[in-house]
Amino acid sequence: MGKPSRKKRKEAIYTVVAGPILFIGLWVMFQFSITSIYYIFGLVLFAVFMGGLASSFVPDMRKKENKSKNMYTGLPKQSNKKRTLNGSNQKKSNGLSSNSNILRSEKEIMTLPLEEISWREFEELCFLYYKAKGCKPRRTSEGADGGVDLIIFNRHHNAEIAIQIKHYKEGNQIDINLIRQLDSAKKNHGCILAEMITSSRFTNPALVEADNRNIVCRGDDWINSKLLPWREQQVKKKNLA
Repeated sequence: MGKPSRKKRKEAIYTVVAGPILFIGLWVMFQFSITSIYYIFGLVLFAVFMGGLASSFVPDMRKKENKSKNMYTGLPKQSNKKRTLNGSNQKKSNGLSSNSNILRSEKEIMTLPLEEISWREFEELCFLYYKAKGCKPRRTSEGADGGVDLIIFNRHHNAEIAIQIKHYKEGNQIDINLIRQLDSAKKNHGCILAEMITSSRFTNPALVEADNRNIVCRGDDWINSKLLPWREQQVKKKNLA
């Protein structure tokens, strides 16, 4: 059975309060032989007033439950679907636009300014780069959870390399925690070596930690000296401009 409605609960409280008042008032009237019409009228008004006053304190449980749900989710009146989408975007975008997970055509990825492409498109750009270099890149199924994004084959080391890619706005940097996370993630893929690629920079502690864990750091200097020049060559070669 469901909970009684607020109306029924108010009626019950009203009866519990007003009923005894009327009973006691009538008992007093018969005990002392009171026949004044004013007494009866006043008794009824008093009982009605006290019953109404008591029933007005009955809370609206629906509002209370909604408030509790909003406090739990932390997002008042926002659907779970919308919250999930926003959550996944923010986790990967790190300050990029609300369209941070879009994936446009190869032409747009190869020609748009780096700051205008999404993190997915930045990952795709890195994929195309390693593919052109004969590294046989393959995507993982980990998505935006902070794990490994690509795995490439390095002919020089005759080994596979786990790659984590972060497209950050200027000012955000790769810290030591992300290096440690990548070190754990690479082992899950059976890789000894790893690379961290970012459109931003690394903190000094992160660089030291990466060196200790055999992780190659490729920041904005690598982007400007390797990735972007290669992209410009491809644009001219394929007449994408």
